[in-house]
Amino acid sequence: MTHGSWKDFTSKWGFNEGASLEGRDFEARSKLVEMLNGNPTMRLSELRAVEYDRPGLHNCCIIVVLPNSQKPDKELLQLWFNQEISEQELPDDLDIDELVAAAYEE
Repeated sequence: MTHGSWKDFTSKWGFNEGASLEGRDFEARSKLVEMLNGNPTMRLSELRAVEYDRPGLHNCCIIVVLPNSQKPDKELLQLWFNQEISEQELPDDLDIDELVAAAYEE
């Protein structure tokens, strides 16, 4: 069975613009965010993955990588919306494809 990719989770065009989303994609997103935030590389890079239910007609199953903070996810997303913080790239040495596959397996 096929599953989403990192690009699907980070683009409004992902999951065929949201048309092919299934419940398991939301479950995998939650698990992937948990796995990313528990990863030592992410912590050392001071990054945090946050679930974002994007409104609109496209993909709503998004993950945003933001600077780590002691603030709750909701506040981080608000800072991002207000362009007070910007989305970050994942660390190069993180094997995101492996993590995505593992998130779907669990």
